Amino acid sequence: MSQERSWEQVKKFHAMCRDVARSIPVWCEMPMNDEDWKRAFLAGAFGQKIAPNPIGVGFIVMNNKRIRSSEKPDLSQIIEQIMAFGNERGVVWSDPSWLALIEERKVA
Repeated sequence: MSQERSWEQVKKFHAMCRDVARSIPVWCEMPMNDEDWKRAFLAGAFGQKIAPNPIGVGFIVMNNKRIRSSEKPDLSQIIEQIMAFGNERGVVWSDPSWLALIEERKVA
């Protein structure tokens, strides 16, 4: 039985991608906005390929999987990975409740 992702998970995923984009606007010498980070995190989570855009700037994700087709456990894992990625790089999180979670993990 599949577990649908919650609306809260989706909002958190999008907010975290915005926070990463604000704190890390360039990655591998490429400007990155929140949409770029969403695609990059999903590509990393689902083994997709990222390639330079052949007809424009930026990059494209091949074999695209969208967040709306993700199940709850998949999205939970992606959120955890984004949090770890951001914490290692000093991302400033916009939601104060995440800061408490980060502090709890440092103590544990």
